[in-house]
Amino acid sequence: MRNLILASMIVTGIATGAGGRDFDVLFEGHGDIASYLYFKQDSQYFIDTELNAAIETFRYGGFYLIVDLFKETFMGRKFNSNMVFDPTRAHWSFGLTGRIELERYFIEAQIHHDCAHDIDRWLDHSVYWNSSRIGFGTIEYLSKYKYHQPEQKRTESIWENRLDYFVMANFFVPKGMNFQKGHDYDFTMNTNFRYRIIRQGRIGGDIESDNLWVLNTNNKIKEQHRLSFNFTIYGDKGAMVIFLRYWPYDNQSIRSRADHKFAFGIHLGF
Repeated sequence: MRNLILASMIVTGIATGAGGRDFDVLFEGHGDIASYLYFKQDSQYFIDTELNAAIETFRYGGFYLIVDLFKETFMGRKFNSNMVFDPTRAHWSFGLTGRIELERYFIEAQIHHDCAHDIDRWLDHSVYWNSSRIGFGTIEYLSKYKYHQPEQKRTESIWENRLDYFVMANFFVPKGMNFQKGHDYDFTMNTNFRYRIIRQGRIGGDIESDNLWVLNTNNKIKEQHRLSFNFTIYGDKGAMVIFLRYWPYDNQSIRSRADHKFAFGIHLGF
């Protein structure tokens, strides 16, 4: 207890002393909530819901220390039953991120733990993995800018014609059963693009392309590609997105949408 109190006093002292040197104690959260309904429904695919948050803890100049939290719930549909919604699996993720923000771009490094567990099933098909990540992208891809766009002036053009992106490499290390279980991922690359097409006042339209490239343990390339067609309403504190989602191709092993290509959903960003 004495050591804990001493450590707290040291951290508080550093934060207080550095306050005048471009150091901020933030504890500011940004993220999004999304839920979408599959057009083709069965016992595994009915409604998916995602909760994602990034808490900026400290900032020094352009460097941010961030805690990431993610929760994803998969629900199947029970036919001929009074209990239509059947939560089948859940995916949790948490990690620590160091990010450097520049005027137009950002670069970040992450340490992440992910796990996906079956819910109330006889057989346990749990999967978990630990990964180190490094990525970079345009500054307006970040949630705190993406969902906080000021209302346009009447003189501004309706055609935005702007591309935001984020590219991230994932290394699944350390190896071994204590750190990796039940998956065949060896290395992955995420390439995410958002093309902002039109914007008039608080209303906008864009297309998102989210792509996963997998090198599995058999040295084979697997892929997942997802397109989202978004209608966005910007508010003072965030945004609401109504979207149509389409998976043109998906042959990777974790939650493949190969046979469930279309979904409709609502997304709240803050």
